[in-house]
Amino acid sequence: MTEGGSFYGTPTARGRRDRRAVLAMVLVVTVGIAVAIAKPWGDSSRRVASTDPGLAVASPSPASATTVASPRPPAAFPTSAAHPLPVAFTAPPPGPAAWTALVWRRLAPDDPLSVVRMEATTGGRSVAIGDIAGSTSTTVWTSADATHWQPLQSATPFWPNLTLIHLTTIRGRFVAVSEMNDYLMRHLPPVVAWTSTDGESWSPEDALPADPLSSPSGSAALVAAGPKGLVIATSGLAARLATSSDGSRWALLPRNAFPAGFILDDLEATPDGFVAIGGWLTGTSPGRAAALWSADGRHWPKAPTFLPTVVSGSAAPAFSDAVTLTVGDDGMIASGIGGSTGAALWWRSPDGRHWQALPAFPPPGATTCRGAGCDVLPNGPLVGDGHRIIAWRGGADPTALVSTDGQGWTALRISGDVPDARATQATLLPGGVLISDGTTTWFGQAEGR
Repeated sequence: MTEGGSFYGTPTARGRRDRRAVLAMVLVVTVGIAVAIAKPWGDSSRRVASTDPGLAVASPSPASATTVASPRPPAAFPTSAAHPLPVAFTAPPPGPAAWTALVWRRLAPDDPLSVVRMEATTGGRSVAIGDIAGSTSTTVWTSADATHWQPLQSATPFWPNLTLIHLTTIRGRFVAVSEMNDYLMRHLPPVVAWTSTDGESWSPEDALPADPLSSPSGSAALVAAGPKGLVIATSGLAARLATSSDGSRWALLPRNAFPAGFILDDLEATPDGFVAIGGWLTGTSPGRAAALWSADGRHWPKAPTFLPTVVSGSAAPAFSDAVTLTVGDDGMIASGIGGSTGAALWWRSPDGRHWQALPAFPPPGATTCRGAGCDVLPNGPLVGDGHRIIAWRGGADPTALVSTDGQGWTALRISGDVPDARATQATLLPGGVLISDGTTTWFGQAEGR
């Protein structure tokens, strides 16, 4: 499973969701600020890991990628610390293959389900991760039925002050990617990959070199996982990338893996490769929204594909930038900004290589609120998990639609305690959708066939 996320952010402000929250804020700013969103790389108790990460790097391979050696513990690295024990909880089971309805309920403020941001399942075992307020560590739960969840016991297997920025499965085992997290909530090196066969016992596999994969801004790494393997990348200009086929051994790609001038904002896996989106900045010209596609995450084109920004009856925006990518089984939607007013822009692609503009933000449409700039915003968030895309609008006229390609949409029946219109922070889970307004969280349980 891949990470859920939305156009406006999700219940916690970690990792990739930070960029989606930033996007909502920059929709009304100037060109200069909009270009600045392409950030440089710097988003219980558990068992103790046997080793801590090292930073040793082997000699470059013939393919000019640097192979990262297995972790070795630096003497000063922490191995344990007190961390509040999260509680067990029960959640609805994974939804049916085809969703036809969402049944909403308001969650209690202390319901652990409200902080879950990723789930993954393999071999009959499931793992969920979430962020507990007041802690810099990620909480991990495991389940044998994806319904009854238990926190990991004993001391943390990921060491204190680590945030898990991604969770996935590959070749029958779990893979998690972590970064350090300080009291200012900045993501810091090293980036470490962890693996587990049961979700209970975790082993650090590789600590990627700190210098290429660090940022003064403390922004989180981008992680994409799919059938073709895993890619970790810095964001911003001159992004650095590392790839792995199994989550155990990683190769750091050369500095010129991406073409010069490409500003990386988001990275996602697809059934046949990887898609990177962002902006293209050369000379004094305004930035242009752009995309790159790779079959293996290691080889990328020398020039990007520009995302069209000219809408019928209007002039081309002074600039454009693609910021977030929402992926389904058969297509994807990129969300970004453009023009002198920082209007929202949407694009659709069936494969990450061919793009079309989506004026009027179908299917939720443009906002209908009164006031300057309302018509340049979508009327609700998108959220995806790599298989399905959900478009949502709450309030007095709630609407939910599902798609696998971002083009053909099916309306879902809605019932229960429906979220209000201010709830736009979304996370897609196997059993349904989490929606939050920053204070209250609702869960829409999926029903269907």
